[in-house]
Amino acid sequence: MKIFARLLIAIIALCINNLSADAQSALPALKWQLAAQSDVKEQPLQVSMPGFNLPNAVNAIVPGTVFYSYVKAGKEQDPDYAENIYKVDAAKYNKPFWYRTEFVTPTLSNDKRIWLNFDGINKRGKVYLNGKHIGTVNGLADKRKYDITGILNKGKTNALAVLVFTPNTTHGLANREAPTYLSSGSWDWMPAVPGLNSGLTDKVYLTTSGPVTIDAPWVKVDLPNKDLAELNVNVALNNASDQAVTGRVKFVINPGNIVVTGPVITLKANSEQSVKYTKADFAQLAIKNPKLWWPNGYGGKADGTQHLYNCSASFVVGNADSETVSKVFGIRKVTSDTTAVNGPLRLYVNDVPILLKGGNWGMSDYMLKVRENDYDARIKFHREMNFNMIRNWTGEVTDEAFYDYCDKYGIMVWDDFWLNNFGPIDSLGVFKINAIAKVKKLRNHPSITVWCGANEGLPQGSPTSPLSLVIKDAIRENDGDDKLYIDRSNAGPTNPNFSIHGGSKMLSGSGNWSNTDPKTYFTDPKNGYLFSKDSYGLRSELGAAAFVNIESFKKFMPKENWVAPTQKDVESKTNMWARHYFSTDGALGGGSEPVKYINFINKSYGAATSIEDFCKKAQLQNVETTKAMFEAWNDHMWKDATGLLMWMSQSAYPSMIWQTYDYYYDLTGAYFGAKTACEPVHIQWNAANNSVKVINNKAYAIKGLTAEAVVYNTDGKPAAGYSQSKKLDVTPSSATEAFVAFEGKGDRSNLSDVHFLKLKLKDAVGKTISENFYWMGKNYLDYTALNKLPSVGKDLSVSAPRVTVAIDGASKVLNYVISNRSNKTAAFGIRAQLLDNKGEQILPAFISDSYFSLMQGEVKTVTVEVDAKMLIKGYKLDVKAYNE
Repeated sequence: MKIFARLLIAIIALCINNLSADAQSALPALKWQLAAQSDVKEQPLQVSMPGFNLPNAVNAIVPGTVFYSYVKAGKEQDPDYAENIYKVDAAKYNKPFWYRTEFVTPTLSNDKRIWLNFDGINKRGKVYLNGKHIGTVNGLADKRKYDITGILNKGKTNALAVLVFTPNTTHGLANREAPTYLSSGSWDWMPAVPGLNSGLTDKVYLTTSGPVTIDAPWVKVDLPNKDLAELNVNVALNNASDQAVTGRVKFVINPGNIVVTGPVITLKANSEQSVKYTKADFAQLAIKNPKLWWPNGYGGKADGTQHLYNCSASFVVGNADSETVSKVFGIRKVTSDTTAVNGPLRLYVNDVPILLKGGNWGMSDYMLKVRENDYDARIKFHREMNFNMIRNWTGEVTDEAFYDYCDKYGIMVWDDFWLNNFGPIDSLGVFKINAIAKVKKLRNHPSITVWCGANEGLPQGSPTSPLSLVIKDAIRENDGDDKLYIDRSNAGPTNPNFSIHGGSKMLSGSGNWSNTDPKTYFTDPKNGYLFSKDSYGLRSELGAAAFVNIESFKKFMPKENWVAPTQKDVESKTNMWARHYFSTDGALGGGSEPVKYINFINKSYGAATSIEDFCKKAQLQNVETTKAMFEAWNDHMWKDATGLLMWMSQSAYPSMIWQTYDYYYDLTGAYFGAKTACEPVHIQWNAANNSVKVINNKAYAIKGLTAEAVVYNTDGKPAAGYSQSKKLDVTPSSATEAFVAFEGKGDRSNLSDVHFLKLKLKDAVGKTISENFYWMGKNYLDYTALNKLPSVGKDLSVSAPRVTVAIDGASKVLNYVISNRSNKTAAFGIRAQLLDNKGEQILPAFISDSYFSLMQGEVKTVTVEVDAKMLIKGYKLDVKAYNE
């Protein structure tokens, strides 16, 4: 045992000495425990002494929450399933809890220091080490760093204990005590979480340094033109020793191996100093022909990721680095105007106007269990949908990994602070600490393009309120003018006399949150309850239901609910449908919306005969609605439309609403509707006036295009007399009409009751660069004739896969050819999904297309990218048409 102990100490010492101050790994080889304060009789100083045993303790998940730790420990039934989370005794968790761990540190030389780092606690944590109270962490973004060198039992056991408090529960808006995770007390898309997601919600880690520590460098970029980037590097130094220290700041920027060694600096004992380095002193900080960061769809690397730089900074004392830290940044410029489009805000990146297309992101997970690599697939799904922005609604995401993947995949972030249109806040002082910490932590991320004060309201009701000024000052003093600032999410700029019914058209409001038919999306911008009277504008929220596929439905709904929903099913506020947010309890755009959704599906596609049938039909509704949303904004591009963020693009809890991919990574019809509509170069049809337009989001003109339209009957054969074709050129960032479909075709007697419009856009050499497909009824929205389609059966075939290795080297790309060999019918609404040899879904999987249709004799290549490790149980592509 002695040999093992010495080996353990050596391993810990090695880990600690290799950690920089910016490293964020958990305490090495140690496990946290967790227990309710009410179970602990001893005083805090005793709890933090080595050898103390927490009574009734469970293993804690750090970073994580109290409640999730108990779920992982098996103390609660699966809260995802049925109504289990509603049955939890919240009083067990809505109280303070102790986190406790013990660790051993090595004996270090006298010039070395050990630091204890906290990146945030929800809601507040008192920190004790070896019988001493060393500080308090006041919030989910409050980043603290404690010099614990003099408190440690060097080479012996140390005890660290943190007493964590929940948000204030003495008033009715307990979860609104900002800064906190607002939706933890429930919202209309996730349940209340016992303990209000309190816990060690961000990383806790040890680092070592010499006498001087260095904060992560702030690299501020000026981009006078695309061929020149001027870097301003700011470094904050802290001398924690009792003696003056002399040294130099050295930093290296890559790619490019740009090395800067600053002049000699002497730091007084126990002092802090900030230094700045610019091109005026170091010509190498002017980078010619920089590799720019672009939003998704506008530029980047061949593999679809973005160009990023790294700045590694050190403070060199003699021949040794006192500390070295690194920070990733990107080179790009963000500007905006409200004049080019007659009022609505238009965002520019690198001087290119960007039609904003994306979604609102509430929580990553309702129990805050999404961490690190968990964000990879989630953000990559947004890239694959051709989105370019995610709104971090009320700042519910605090994990830096979220921003790392947004940087990587070119997804801009609209980042709110922790405010809804009502209060209260903890205190102005605590909010200020957290606001400054948030800005400092995240300012280098090129993905962040918008800071926003509050959701659907002004901080404390005014742009000049003390709270508004705290937010604006935090941004101005710690991030300059690098990003756009908006006071509120659905209107602005504003003034002290702002009223809820007034304001500028800079943003066009939020809502509605309801399925609307395609014609209405194209003709009525009033699909919102605020500020949207006459303008599509920049809409920060516009949502619709997105019912899940049958496989996911059965994962969270009990078997007795495996029936097609009726109006009676969704009228209760407490039944199982309501527990998963498909009811008349006010969610989903208001009390009538679930009934409207059900009735629309049953009327348009025929009454659902089973839950499987309802889920299948719902996906077609999801495709049509989501595609129409974004295509309506495309159609009005730069007339009065500058962007749309759908409500919502990802799911924090198993539900039937507001998502593209669901809680289990399964892809709904909404995913593919968005993916099609948001193509950078796209051909589309206007359901209201039959106009066919080419949408070019690129910053350059495209010449020699050919737009084609073919109308098919349900037998899968072209209908004579409806084909159209036109050659055209399109200008940069434009929506150009090609022709009007069905023009002069008042008599459509030769068309089937449901017929199809297929659009193709080909480049100058004849390659198809965009393809789009619509189904329509002779009677608007009547698709019931689809139920009379002959079965395509075995005539829908799938080839053996051609397997290649993805660019990342860890994934496989499976290439399948799907064919409709029928001579009787179209294969309509084909769902494609990857299954293992037991018929279980392989998720996550990046599927190029699904819910598509093939006419007679047509073939389509579908690619599936998936982690190679997930294929060990075998795999096959399962395809089923609506008329299977």
